[in-house]
Amino acid sequence: MGYEVDFLPVGEGERCGDAIALRFGNLTGSRNEQKVWVIDGGTKESGEALVAHIKKYYGTDRVDVVVSTHPDSDHCSGLSVVLEQMKVGVLLMHQPWNHAEEIHRLFDDDRVTPSVIEERVWRALQDARELEKIATRKGIKIIEPFSDNGVAQLMLNAKVYVLGPSKAFYQKQLANFRCMPEVAQQAQNRARIAELIEMLKAGAKEAARALETWFEETLADPEDDATSAENNSSVVLLFELDGRRLLFTADAGVPALTEAANRAEALDIDLRSIKFIQVPHHGSKRNVGPTILNRIIGPIKPSKESYDKTAYVSASKGGQPKHPAKKVVNAFKRRGAEVFATQGIALCYRSSDAPQRENWNAATPLPFYNEVDE
Repeated sequence: MGYEVDFLPVGEGERCGDAIALRFGNLTGSRNEQKVWVIDGGTKESGEALVAHIKKYYGTDRVDVVVSTHPDSDHCSGLSVVLEQMKVGVLLMHQPWNHAEEIHRLFDDDRVTPSVIEERVWRALQDARELEKIATRKGIKIIEPFSDNGVAQLMLNAKVYVLGPSKAFYQKQLANFRCMPEVAQQAQNRARIAELIEMLKAGAKEAARALETWFEETLADPEDDATSAENNSSVVLLFELDGRRLLFTADAGVPALTEAANRAEALDIDLRSIKFIQVPHHGSKRNVGPTILNRIIGPIKPSKESYDKTAYVSASKGGQPKHPAKKVVNAFKRRGAEVFATQGIALCYRSSDAPQRENWNAATPLPFYNEVDE
């Protein structure tokens, strides 16, 4: 069972996104002996790059499964290009407008009817709606990915688990999307406060530094509301490829990652056995803390020489100090995961029997930082 996992660079400045392609199976055999997946497509430009990458390196114009993890435009807008230009088997995406009947009961205001919710969602999530329209026009099957849906057997020795969200958890997040009644104003107020805090931090930049050592960690567990509802609605996927486990987290925050860890535990899967993990939300310190990292990666290793996992983070060239946050990089490394960032370049995680690529060189992991931003 060979595999290739490709993270393409997305975004400029502080704007980041995900554009991920992977294939697995007999990589030297026929196309029917392989599976090709796309997980998020970044921007329209990233979508074009994904199509070109798959055709060049995977030798196909067919994608078995496309996953839209959540409706943020920096993750899903590029998928419209993939759907238009490739032959796609299945589209995994949530259709929030289909949940209006269920979630309107979560609001106390009688004026918040299913029709009001549908209209708000349609207007706010145009990129996601576009994916649905293209898939419907081209006859691509759409499945909403919930952990309640179970596990799909893909081929010999290969499985994929949707660890999150459950349908109930998703609907709870949906009720708090920024486009929902009252939530929009609350989100705007929080954004203004956050912007003010960032300005104050920037003014005291030199003072807002902290020293870290291998056993002295300054990363704290974030508040439950530190991550947006949209991000916490992210699809969390676990691949099992011939005994190796790969975890894709999109922009999930602690509540979503905890839900995923609970699901894995119910399936008798120890996430600490994973060898590859996507760093959530481009390495934001709002999405992870020591408690959840201990649970999904493992405890702090005794030394810097004990790396046994690989972590990839999608981050633009100008993303730091937020993406990835240095204290998040350190936290992953402490737990045995070497961290690699796109930062303008494509990254490939591959099995030893994957075909060699001309002009592709080994990536350099991010260092352990002795000084981090608060």
